[in-house]
Amino acid sequence: MPADDKPAGDILIRPAVATDRTFLDSLDARLIEEAAAPGLDPAHFVAFQSRYTKAALDAPPPGSRTLVATDGNGTPLGYIHLESTEDGLSGETAGYVSILAVAAHAEGKGVARRLMEEAELWAKAQGYRFLLLDVFGSNATARRFYERQGFAADSLRLSRPIG
Repeated sequence: MPADDKPAGDILIRPAVATDRTFLDSLDARLIEEAAAPGLDPAHFVAFQSRYTKAALDAPPPGSRTLVATDGNGTPLGYIHLESTEDGLSGETAGYVSILAVAAHAEGKGVARRLMEEAELWAKAQGYRFLLLDVFGSNATARRFYERQGFAADSLRLSRPIG
């Protein structure tokens, strides 16, 4: 087993490779299943997520990392993309969970939790005190998951259509 593969039950975590790209892109729809905002229709979220994923994976910032979770047979289950960011509140460089997505067939099996454990290990190895992320306010499922992982809101962006 390569040094970067870490088993947990039957979930392995490994660095993403070029041949994973189709799978990674296929999870965009999962990321916006519960996305909603005043004045925006689903097409806005589809376009946003496609642009966001493309930017994150096509031109990753230095030091970023994309990890893929697989089952024991090598079938991809989900992925996480990690970057460094400046935390506007503390003024410190922090780890940032840019994307966390799990295939529908793997939901509820500990995949997201394992990927978040790896995110924390990565952030600690970089010397960061904080691990940050953004989530659509309407995504109750993700918000509950992150709260169970110990995350708490430190800011909230609100919007209102005006025209």
